[in-house]
Amino acid sequence: MWWCSAMRRRRSGLRKGVADQVPSHAEEVRQLFDAKAATWSEKYAPEGRLAGRLAQLAGAVGHHATSGERVLDLGCGTGELARYMAFMGLHATGCDISPEMLSHAAAADQSGAVGWVQLDPNWRTLPFDADTFDVVVAASVLEYVDSPDDFLRECARVLRPSGILLCTVPDPAHPMRWLEWLAGKTLALAPLRAASENWPRLSRYLAYLRISRQRRPVGWWHATASHAGLTAALPTHAPPRSPLRILTLSA
Repeated sequence: MWWCSAMRRRRSGLRKGVADQVPSHAEEVRQLFDAKAATWSEKYAPEGRLAGRLAQLAGAVGHHATSGERVLDLGCGTGELARYMAFMGLHATGCDISPEMLSHAAAADQSGAVGWVQLDPNWRTLPFDADTFDVVVAASVLEYVDSPDDFLRECARVLRPSGILLCTVPDPAHPMRWLEWLAGKTLALAPLRAASENWPRLSRYLAYLRISRQRRPVGWWHATASHAGLTAALPTHAPPRSPLRILTLSA
């Protein structure tokens, strides 16, 4: 009957309307890091809790790239590493899906030494030609992507032959990851979810636990990288007391 068809169309329209209002995973990642952008650079200040990680990544880049070569900081945040790489004499490009992060990065780059590129949150192809970069860095990015194999394949495409991809991934064996798992189970309780609506910091932490998806063992990462055309260039290691492992992969 016509009214049955009308009701089905109405229900379908309602479902579509609800679906349209639900942000994609990539959009949730963008929203999370837009919200963090105002204070993000404080983590990399000399006394910040990520200052050591910045120094370590910069040292790794310096080991694989020489002055004048092209490097990409994929997921550059507020640009501390990209600006440091430019200071090292490298041609640095920083890109991110968060416009707020990039705004802070560009504002701090008063000399215009770095090329800043805005990515669509749902990007599938990087806006660079094949064989463009000598080194690509993706620090704390892979845990947020929907498809690590596609992401790594794009990194391989923009790397020059024998170019290096440096990336950090969560170490699932680190005690922090177990605590995060426990926190995720606890914070999933309805009263705490409701409380988070009036507590922005808790809300952001809940969002992080939900969207930081890729918690894989090293063997899985190496197998996925191999399928993307990358090979392990150095043994994977975890910095002392760090919840991250560093992967060094060669195109």
